[in-house]
Amino acid sequence: MSDRRLTSRRAVLRASAAGAALAASAGVGSAHDEGSTDSTDDDGDHDHSDASAHGDTGNVELLDYHSLGDVGPSSEGGSADDPHYGGLSEVRTRGDYAYVSVFSSKDPTNNRGLAILDISGFDAAENASDLRDAELEVVSFLRNDNDAAAVMDVKVSGDGNYVFLSKQPLTALFDETDPTPSTDDDEDTSVGASALEAVDVSDPTDPTVVGRYDEWTTGPHNAWHHRIDGTDYVFAIKDVNDETAGMYVFEFDRTTGVLLLVNRWTREGDFGDGEVVGDGGTYIHDVVVQDDPRLEHPVAYVSYWDAGLFALDASDPTDLSVVGHHTAERVHYSEPSPAFVDGKRVVVAGQETPSQEDGSSGHLYLLDADGLDDGYDGTDNVDRLDTWEWQSGVTFGDYTLSPHNFDVTEGGYVHVGHYHGGTRFLDLDGSDWSLTEKGYFRATTDVPEDSKVTGLNHAAPFTWAPRGRRAGATDRRGGRRTEPRTG
Repeated sequence: MSDRRLTSRRAVLRASAAGAALAASAGVGSAHDEGSTDSTDDDGDHDHSDASAHGDTGNVELLDYHSLGDVGPSSEGGSADDPHYGGLSEVRTRGDYAYVSVFSSKDPTNNRGLAILDISGFDAAENASDLRDAELEVVSFLRNDNDAAAVMDVKVSGDGNYVFLSKQPLTALFDETDPTPSTDDDEDTSVGASALEAVDVSDPTDPTVVGRYDEWTTGPHNAWHHRIDGTDYVFAIKDVNDETAGMYVFEFDRTTGVLLLVNRWTREGDFGDGEVVGDGGTYIHDVVVQDDPRLEHPVAYVSYWDAGLFALDASDPTDLSVVGHHTAERVHYSEPSPAFVDGKRVVVAGQETPSQEDGSSGHLYLLDADGLDDGYDGTDNVDRLDTWEWQSGVTFGDYTLSPHNFDVTEGGYVHVGHYHGGTRFLDLDGSDWSLTEKGYFRATTDVPEDSKVTGLNHAAPFTWAPRGRRAGATDRRGGRRTEPRTG
C-alpha cells in the first residue's frame, strides 16, 4: 500500500448531519482492509424507527458527535437531547471548516440555512488519542430568510472564501411544507424560496449572502463551483421538470456578487441566448466538474437520470459539448476519482431507487472513462468495469434502502451515503477493477421525536451524503456518522 493511500485514510471522517445530528469519525486503528463485510444481516427487516437496532462493523469508530443544537463545541451543546429541530442535507469541507446545508429549521431553532463547523482539531491530531480528544465546533449559522425554502445543497469555492447554496421550495418536495413556517415577524420572509445564493465565508464566524439568482420557479437542486481560465462559474441543476429543467451556468463576480446566467444546457444542446426549450420530460439531477490533466480542459460529469451519464467539454461554459456518455437508468450522482487510478480515468456513477419490489436496492457502477481520449461519435464511450449493490431481492418504499451520494477519495475508497444503509465503505481496487465493501456505520443515537423531519422517511438513521477529503455523511433524521479505522 502506498504512503499516500495510507496517509489519506488515517485522518478524520469529516462533518455531516442529520435531522438533528452531526457526527464525525475517523480511522485510527487497523484499516478499511480489515476484511470484507457480510451484509446479509442488513435486510432492513426490523423497526427502522428504532435507533438501537443499528450499528457498525468493528473497523469503524465514532470520534465525535454534534447535534447542531447551538454554536459551540460538541461537549457544551452538541448532545442528542439538545438537537437542531428540522433536517440537514449536504456537507462539504474545505481546509479547517465543514459547511452543512440546512434542509429545514423549526422552533426553537428557526430560520437556519447553513451551519459552519470548525474541524481543525481532527486534522491537527498527531495520534489516535488526539483524534479521540478532538471536537466538532459550530462557529456560526447563516439565516435562511424564507422558511418555505429547503437548502438542498452546498458547494465551496477552491479557496474556501465562498459557498453556494441551492434552495428549493419545500412544496417542490412534499405535498405540504414541513416544518410549518415560523410565526416570527421580526424578519422579512419575502426572499424567494427558489434561489442560487453566493455566501462570503472568508470570516467563518460571520457568513454573509453577497449574491442571489432567483428568477425561476422551483429553483436548483444541486450545483458545482469551478474556476475556469480565471473566471468563477457555478453550474446549477434545476431538476423539477416544468419545461425549464436543465443545467444553468452562471458567471460569479466576486466584486459585485452578481450571478450572471450565461448558458442553459440540456442533452438537446446549449441555449445561451435564454431560449427555454424542454427536454421531453427527462429528469436531470447533478453535476461534478473536474480539470482533466490528459485532455487539458475541465470535464463536467452530468448525472441525467434515465438519460445516463454525460461527460461535457467545459473549457468554454457558454459552449458545452458532449465528449462522453454511459447508458444507465436512474443515474443520480457521478464523481470521477480525484486522480487517475493506475493511469486510468475512473468514474463512479450511482443510482437512486425510490421503491422496489423484490429487486435491487440500487447499484454503483465503476466506469472506465478513457474513451474520452478518443472522441465521441454519439455512441457510448464510457465502459462499465464493475457493479456493486448493497442488497438484492428486497422490497421497500420511500427510498429506505436506496444508495444516495458518495465521495471518491484519493486513497482509493468510495464512501457511500446509503440512506437507511448508513455509510458504506467500498475499496476501489485497480488490480482487478472492482468495488468491495470493507465496512459500514449506521447511527445508533436518537434525538427527540419532535425534532425530526416528517414526510421524508420513517427510518431513524437516514444517511444523506458522505463528503470530505476523507469521508463524511449527513444523517437526515437523527443520529450521526462515521468512517472506518485506517492504518
